[in-house]
Amino acid sequence: MSSNASCTQLGTYLIIPSANGSFPLLPKSPLGADSTPLVQLSSTHLGVVPPTVDVSVALFSPGEPATKDFPGLTIGQEATFDGYTIRITSICDKEVLFDLVGQPE
Repeated sequence: MSSNASCTQLGTYLIIPSANGSFPLLPKSPLGADSTPLVQLSSTHLGVVPPTVDVSVALFSPGEPATKDFPGLTIGQEATFDGYTIRITSICDKEVLFDLVGQPE
């Protein structure tokens, strides 16, 4: 963990390196559990101002599986994919927290 201001420890979902998905996982997609994206932590950058995080998302929507990258997200920034929207709420050393602010119906 870090003592920087970006490490708020606030947020509903946790991602850490080497974990395949968040804790807890995102709610099930209306297309079924096999179509629910997995949010993954690529890296954190605490030595820059403001601190940033690189997030990738494994997408399983109909068709071929794909990965979408979201580099350089800061606290409060959002990433949207397959009808889901997440907002970054905490960037710590080797862990990031986010909230789900939109999901497919």
